[in-house]
Amino acid sequence: MTRDRLRQGARAVFSARPYTEATIDEIALRSGVARATFYLHYDSKRALLRDLLVEDMTAHRRLYHRLADLGADADQASLERWVRRYMKVFSDRRAALSLFNLVIGSDPSFLAEIARERDALFDDVGARHPAFHFGADPAGRRRRMAAHLLVFKIEQFCLHAAFADWGADLDAGIVILTQDLATFLRG
Repeated sequence: MTRDRLRQGARAVFSARPYTEATIDEIALRSGVARATFYLHYDSKRALLRDLLVEDMTAHRRLYHRLADLGADADQASLERWVRRYMKVFSDRRAALSLFNLVIGSDPSFLAEIARERDALFDDVGARHPAFHFGADPAGRRRRMAAHLLVFKIEQFCLHAAFADWGADLDAGIVILTQDLATFLRG
């Protein structure tokens, strides 16, 4: 429970001020714990930040489980609802979006961790949906890369959509994404 409070407090602090200016004392105060309690759970502000990002990746994994549960014959409306739900997750965590770049900039190895998480996601979702089950042969490797590129496209669309001033036709973007998803899911 304390870790949850620290994560919630950190999210509130990071949304109010830049990560570089936020202090551990501020996070602890916002979380309702003592500074020493912070250090019982995290050895640094950066460790807490990594934990937040892993939490976000876990939330994305749950979304892909929902996508896999729609099945290969998911209709356009179901896929559109899924994309909108994904957009909402990005919108709700808008303040954390810039934190990904910050972590990657300060620790490039985190990119490899994200790639491993995405591969684990594909393996996990592949047990639920055949479109995400890839072989080790060249066709399977190409299909895995196609899945990576599709996820990049979804993430970038949702990232940009999280900011109201993008000015793009979001409904058209959702239609395009759902068409790409449908094509991928049907294999």
